[in-house]
Amino acid sequence: MKHFLLLILLLNGFVLFGEPLTSPWLGGFNACQFGRMDLDQDGKKDLLVFDRHGDRLLCFLNKGSEGEIRYEYTSAYEDAFPKLNAWAVFADYDGDGKEDIFTYSKGWAGIKVYRNTSTADALSFELEVSPYLTSWQGGGEVNILATDADYPAIVDIDGDGDLDLLTFGVMGTFIEKHLNLSMERYGSLDSLTFERTDQCWGRVAENDENNVMYLDTCLFGYGLTISKDDSRHRGATVTIRDMNGDGLMDLLLADVDYPGLTLLTNGGDTDNALMVSQTDRFPQSYPVQLPSMPVPFFTDINNDGIDDLLVSPFDPNLMASVGKESVWLYLNHGTNEIPDFQLYSKSFLQDQMIDVGKGAYPVFTDWDGDGLLDLKVKDFDGQFTVFKNVGTASQPAFEQVYEAKERDLEWSAQCYFDVDQDGLADLVEGNVSGKLTYYKGNANGFEWVTDFWGAVDVCDHSSSYYGYSVPTLFYYQDQLLLCVGSEQGKLFLYRVSEDAVFEEVGYLWEEICPAMPESFGIHSAAALADLNGDGVLEVVVGNFAGGLQLYNAVISVNNIGISEQQDDVEVLIFPNPVTAMLHVISTGSSLRIVDLFGRTVREREISSEETILDVSDLPSGVYLLSLTLDRGLVNRIFLKR
Repeated sequence: MKHFLLLILLLNGFVLFGEPLTSPWLGGFNACQFGRMDLDQDGKKDLLVFDRHGDRLLCFLNKGSEGEIRYEYTSAYEDAFPKLNAWAVFADYDGDGKEDIFTYSKGWAGIKVYRNTSTADALSFELEVSPYLTSWQGGGEVNILATDADYPAIVDIDGDGDLDLLTFGVMGTFIEKHLNLSMERYGSLDSLTFERTDQCWGRVAENDENNVMYLDTCLFGYGLTISKDDSRHRGATVTIRDMNGDGLMDLLLADVDYPGLTLLTNGGDTDNALMVSQTDRFPQSYPVQLPSMPVPFFTDINNDGIDDLLVSPFDPNLMASVGKESVWLYLNHGTNEIPDFQLYSKSFLQDQMIDVGKGAYPVFTDWDGDGLLDLKVKDFDGQFTVFKNVGTASQPAFEQVYEAKERDLEWSAQCYFDVDQDGLADLVEGNVSGKLTYYKGNANGFEWVTDFWGAVDVCDHSSSYYGYSVPTLFYYQDQLLLCVGSEQGKLFLYRVSEDAVFEEVGYLWEEICPAMPESFGIHSAAALADLNGDGVLEVVVGNFAGGLQLYNAVISVNNIGISEQQDDVEVLIFPNPVTAMLHVISTGSSLRIVDLFGRTVREREISSEETILDVSDLPSGVYLLSLTLDRGLVNRIFLKR
């Protein structure tokens, strides 16, 4: 049994922060880019959110009036979009008023383009450029280099109406300018014909080891040393916009492993950019701190005609996201020419959905022993959140009520279930490899049986060394089925039997959950239960963005936050972890101990300040100690070895 580091965050009660969440089951956000497009043809630009952690695109209809922020999620348009990879820029290159799509061309280190061919009746896109955009460079047409770790600027730089392109060159030190010659050659905007006209746009260079910027470096040829031993570009985001109303394009730059945005001011002219000053505190009112490599997007969020600012991490590293507060919204209190960005929210749209951080691994369990199944969700770092079922047996509803830490020494996912129906819970454990370990339960705990249970392996060996298997067991039509989440985002389904190799029965998903998609992004994990007693299994699926998606039901979720007040009730339990005798120091009147299944395994009155409990007969695992005080319940977590 692994050891856990337990950090109790729940203290004395909860506070309600508002109405029920409007979009609890959208799946969370981690590392987003944004776009605008009129999806429903009502004349207002709607909002597109693309989360690169799982390549998920979500559509939000703009329902706000002037000065109002109101966006409603819709899935009606998502199937019309092509598959996007790593990053996306939504920009109208042909001047028809409809945003086209530029995205990373996976496997080619380049850019492919989809043209927006939508009509008043339907949204549609056609692949216009594949496998990559080219430009005239040094006497020939060459791929415009764009990696999955770089976010290019695609905007009209020279003011002629067509879209030009800025991106870091192969050395990752200088910014290249690829000028669109559509207007110059054809007098129209419907072509994507580029020529590299500047190998050091802005006369600025980036240090190849950190985020230090050298000004006027290209012009004079000194002040910069490029390592010949490491020419690999590590990643950056490039955004340009006139930030001071002088008619010149300034540069916003973010670098991998760094949390802020650097603003470089253009002091050149319309033909030749020259960055003359820089600041790493942008915006000045409240500088961005979003590890790592934030990408900004300017758009009118509150429908006042003035562009606001959205910022989110861009780093492809899954662990580089901040998790819960990863979409920062700054409202513009100035003008488009002279903006004044003031922080409005660190969790725009996120605050209306379940988002537990990085990764979401749900389990249904009667956490509080009231006979209703609650929802316990663990994140990738080991922190778990409990959503208490405050509804009824026929109408479930959840409230977020609990957070704590139980960090594993290495990643794993446990499922407790009486597989052999002997009255004792067995343990099925998923791991990084993608296989499953099976432990048979007995009176003394768990006995190891095999590390390759059912010959299950959910690792996609063609693209990864890892599987991150997440098991859950359930009955369907008297069949014991095994659902296994995976790094690739697919939910595998097997029929459990005594055979050495379990039969994969993925076709049963069409019966169990007809609306289920083929993939949920990355790091999928599922929990299944009949929550409302209608004979149909409700399915909750988590992903690495930290959110949950619900199928086969409509269930409300209230946003309950943990009180910021510290618990002034003196409660002490030791030792923790415990082997035999657990000491509880408290002035409470009673206590009970609850296991991972929500079952009460100890319950007694408290007659003195110190209570000693013999827990030597309890199976190894994590338990909740709940103490009844005059002012309510106080909970503590302990580990039984």
